[in-house]
Amino acid sequence: KLLPAGYMEPLAVGTFFLIRFAALVTGAIGAFLVMHWVASADATMTSRWTFVILSGAAGYFLPGLVLTQKVREKMREYRNGFPDFMDLMIVCSDAGMSMEAGIERVSKELAKTYPSLSQNLQLVSLELRAGRSLDDALKALADRLSLDEVRSFATLIQQSDELGSSITDALRVYSEEMRDKRLSAAEEKAYSLPAKLSLPLMCCVFPVLFIAILTPVIVRYAIGIG
Repeated sequence: KLLPAGYMEPLAVGTFFLIRFAALVTGAIGAFLVMHWVASADATMTSRWTFVILSGAAGYFLPGLVLTQKVREKMREYRNGFPDFMDLMIVCSDAGMSMEAGIERVSKELAKTYPSLSQNLQLVSLELRAGRSLDDALKALADRLSLDEVRSFATLIQQSDELGSSITDALRVYSEEMRDKRLSAAEEKAYSLPAKLSLPLMCCVFPVLFIAILTPVIVRYAIGIG
């Protein structure tokens, strides 16, 4: 989870577990102090220690929940930015640039719009400069981003290189397929919206509508009886 979240430092794993341990201790000590100062005299020892243990457990799992939310945000950025990366790679390929030069150029262009994706692409450029092959660098990028689209992209480049086919045409076809998938996902969410809105409508809108319709009838009936 640390890699897709953007934490690629060697000490990231140790730091995460240190934060988790500190959160556990802080939650337990904080709960113990709160129970010591605020708890009533009728509180049993079992309830006090239960509150302390639950607070420590909440502190232990809190960093993991924060990391999961961070991964979701990064994955959303990667998924939204990768089609733009593909389009820019097609432009660079049409201009006669190699894949290595195109990745370096696109990483600079995406720095403001998708900074995390740009950082990972710059890391790919550094790996290529250091002598790593393009296939291995793209597979490492797929492992860092944890996106099926990136794995398919790495496989596409490898097969195009082995078969000697045009990389530009392959990129253009794959870019169109990715945009079709994004459109299909958007349509799927749009189709599921009426079902999701049924519960809020029943709980919030319909009661108000019934009150607005029935109130005049009830008032007239009450006046008629009076």
